[in-house]
Amino acid sequence: MIEVPKLVVILLIGFLVWYAMRWVNGIAPKAQRRGPTARSQPPRQQQAIEDLVACHVCGAYVSPGAPACGKPGCPQPH
Repeated sequence: MIEVPKLVVILLIGFLVWYAMRWVNGIAPKAQRRGPTARSQPPRQQQAIEDLVACHVCGAYVSPGAPACGKPGCPQPH
């Protein structure tokens, strides 16, 4: 049978391992986010989301601002 002092030591070790893992996992992502050059870089800008339109010539779906494909009658701007 397990004695009370041994059970307390096992629970204490388990708690310390859990707390250490929580501390290590909490510190590592913060260090990766900050990094040495994070302050000098501007924040990333998200790209705009555009709806695609069907080309009347070939039927392919393209961005409204896409360049012309070169086919005769292509409605896209050059």
